This record gives sequence, C-alpha cells and structure tokens, in this order.
Amino acid sequence: MGIPLSAAVTLGLLFFLSVGLNEQVAEGCRCVQRKPQQQYCDSDTVIRAKITGKVNSTQSGTAYSVKIIKMFKHVDEKPIQVIYSSRNSCGINLKNKEYLLAGSVKNGMMFVNLCSLVKRWDSLSSMPVSEWL
Repeated sequence: MGIPLSAAVTLGLLFFLSVGLNEQVAEGCRCVQRKPQQQYCDSDTVIRAKITGKVNSTQSGTAYSVKIIKMFKHVDEKPIQVIYSSRNSCGINLKNKEYLLAGSVKNGMMFVNLCSLVKRWDSLSSMPVSEWL
C-alpha cells in the first residue's frame, strides 16, 4: 500500500520549507566579535555625526544625510556626504540622532552595518572618546 496523497503533499511542503529556511539562515549576518578599540583601528573612518534624514540613492541600501560633528579618523580625501547601510540582514536602521560611527569610506560615502562600530552618542559615558577607545 502506498503513501496517501495528502501525506505526500505534506512531506513535500515540509521539505521545501526546510530548504527555504536553511537558505535564509545561511544568509544571516555574521560578525567577528571585536572590541571597540579593534573596530577603531580596522576602520577607514571614525566620526561623531548627526543623522539628518534619509536620502534617495542609486546604491542598493538605505542612504542617510549626515552632519559631521567631529572627525576622529579619516583616510579618504573627500568629505563624507552620505552614510549607507545595506538592505540585507547586516543592514542597520539609523534614527535622526547623534552616533559614533566607524566604517569604510569611498568617494565621500561611508558604509556601515551590524558589524561596524555604531553607538548612539547619548548612550556613551561622559569619558572622552580617546579614553573609551
């Protein structure tokens, strides 16, 4: 006697769902745990900045307009005009607040994600950043 059709359909659906879920887990964001000091050293740019809003972008991700308050480290010759975060699982959502941001920079565009150093400025202690790092 064979397997009833409804059982076969259920098994088939479970198989395809499990494959789909494994695909989503495989694409999850993975970051190597690093101390803030190491993130500072590994980053092209470290800034204190105020996010002033979202802007339209041709890049794949979310673009934010930014006002630079203090530049702690910057290797690119062009000033930072926009901050980008990807739309994938590693992307972050920034609010219109002040942040300490460390990330990579190219042609005036700073890129940050869940693996970057991204701290709300008002959540940091009153200790100077040079001592915090």
